[in-house]
Amino acid sequence: MNDKATRRSLILEANKSHCLVKYIENLLKKQREDPDYVKWDVTKPLPKLPIPSLKQTLEKYLGCLMPILSDKAYQSTQKIVKEFIRDGGVGEKLQNLLIKESETKENWVYDWWLEDMYLKNKLPLPINSNPGMIFPKEKFNDEDDQLKFAARLISGIMDYKFFIDQKKLPVDRCSWREKGQPLCMEQYYRLFSSYRVPGIDQDKQVNSNNSLLVEPEHVIVISRNQMFVLDVIVNFTRLSEDQLYHQLKRIKRQSEEDENTSNGFADVGFLTSLPRNEWAKARLELLRDSTNRDCIDMIERCIFIVCLDKKVNHNSNKENMILENESEMSSIQMRDYVLQMLHGCSSEDNSGNRWFDKTMQFVISEDGVCGLNYEHSIAEGIVVIQLSEHLFRYIEEKRKQKLYRMPSICELPVPRKLRWIVSEPISAKIQEAKCSFDRRIADLDLFVFKFEKFGRDFPKMIKASPDSFIQVMLQFAYYRVHNCLVSTYESASTRRFRHGRVDNIRANSCEALAWIKSMQPNSTFTTKEKYDLFRIAVQHQTDLMVDNILGNGMDCHLLALRQVAIENNYEIPTLFIDKSFELSNRFSLSTSQIPTTMDGSFMCYGPVVHDGYGCAYNPKANYILFAISSFKSCSMTSSKLFAETLEKCLLEIYDLCTKFLNQ
Repeated sequence: MNDKATRRSLILEANKSHCLVKYIENLLKKQREDPDYVKWDVTKPLPKLPIPSLKQTLEKYLGCLMPILSDKAYQSTQKIVKEFIRDGGVGEKLQNLLIKESETKENWVYDWWLEDMYLKNKLPLPINSNPGMIFPKEKFNDEDDQLKFAARLISGIMDYKFFIDQKKLPVDRCSWREKGQPLCMEQYYRLFSSYRVPGIDQDKQVNSNNSLLVEPEHVIVISRNQMFVLDVIVNFTRLSEDQLYHQLKRIKRQSEEDENTSNGFADVGFLTSLPRNEWAKARLELLRDSTNRDCIDMIERCIFIVCLDKKVNHNSNKENMILENESEMSSIQMRDYVLQMLHGCSSEDNSGNRWFDKTMQFVISEDGVCGLNYEHSIAEGIVVIQLSEHLFRYIEEKRKQKLYRMPSICELPVPRKLRWIVSEPISAKIQEAKCSFDRRIADLDLFVFKFEKFGRDFPKMIKASPDSFIQVMLQFAYYRVHNCLVSTYESASTRRFRHGRVDNIRANSCEALAWIKSMQPNSTFTTKEKYDLFRIAVQHQTDLMVDNILGNGMDCHLLALRQVAIENNYEIPTLFIDKSFELSNRFSLSTSQIPTTMDGSFMCYGPVVHDGYGCAYNPKANYILFAISSFKSCSMTSSKLFAETLEKCLLEIYDLCTKFLNQ
């Protein structure tokens, strides 16, 4: 055993939390008692992601293009597809090469997908990529409460990291369609060991678990835009909550004393909000100095980041209300709080109190607003949510049991402040980053609303999938606002397979469009015909969803075929340079179901194109929480209008479906 492994083994064994062992054992016990779980052998390797048939993929491709193209454009694309899939044609050759390629890979699309989805994207991470999540609001009476909560959170994460590092977390299971089937856990193992490095051409992911260096034993705490190294393991021993609190208090004091002075060394975090190639160039400039190299190394190798935020004086826009009642005010507050997680609100507030490249940033504000911002290339939102919810339940259980580590008698060193050498070009770039970030923050139009007429239980009453029901309704709302359908993205988990991430369920279907047209005011369709068309649209959406989660999605397959052509020096097939292909991959409606179980907690994100919408939704039993985002600078979009229209559409379908509930 090498020195690194020996040290790691000693640290893990010495700092194992018996409280968490009990918590994990209880989770495993529940799994062992569930008849749907015990029939699956979690020790067996997961199956590989299958490669869909070429014919099936291209049929789906044409199906999602038909509702968004003109007849002329569609007929042109039909001919291109026919040529691509003919016997002995280029499609068949690329398919055979892909099958051969898949034999030597754990997951044939993972690397291509990661590059295409994230690493080659030059847009800034905040708003455009990194989601924000709020936790239930805490009640802090004073600064001590804030720091004690931060200490509990850090301690709880470190307890949980023990099981992540040992790969002993209970295996996630499917909740439906082969219920109990094990899911891939690889995303969990990257949460506290990975980092996204900006690149001029493309970014790269680095993982400390693959490094020959000693594993990190510190977190970075950012306070008043200043960064501090907080060692959480000293002499093979984890710091107690009391010790963490003591160290956090030192950090807070020093950051307040140094704020707005020459000792501040602040605002470097703004650089991580720049477009990726610009940040990459600025990073290279910083790395020319050895002091900065040490600062960046400490940040990139840290376990996670804790952001101690200042209180934000939110000026809630009370005009952004659908209904003037208490619950709607709560929705407005939720919007304001999640904006703090997405981008920090402004350069005068907490936008510089971040480092957006780090996978996990936990935000703890003086007023009890808490949550996280996470770098999306590492993991999907559901993994981050499930970890966070387990973490909070465990921390509460630990708090009730009053199990605390005995503080060490030795005096701890003062946490080290990162002191940057900022050249004139870097100083100018920081100011540029501040201004551009503030403009983008001001441009984001986020509308959070709670639809309370019904929740996920109502679609079940008509034997419909709640997710498919909501997806068809989002198409309805978009059509009502814009009089057309557009390419739509909904992430579909492929974690049933080895190293599975997501594929795309496309809701812009012919079936959805046929139903939507039947609902227009001048329609001559009967009520029964409208209902039947709705059922057909929802069933089609459900079939697509099942196809995707079982590994037969369209998008990853087409991406892989294009990459196989490039890597084997084929002339890029016309299919992939056709304008219809570009349009099909321009997602004006980017959606995702992001379910949380903690009250007052949800996750959201920004649009992926300038004239588009982001739509995160959280279906509860009796209500649905929506977070609609768009950009104010686009005259064609309005989050408020979309939300109001969506509410009307949901009420309309409720009236339609209730007529047939007992039939």
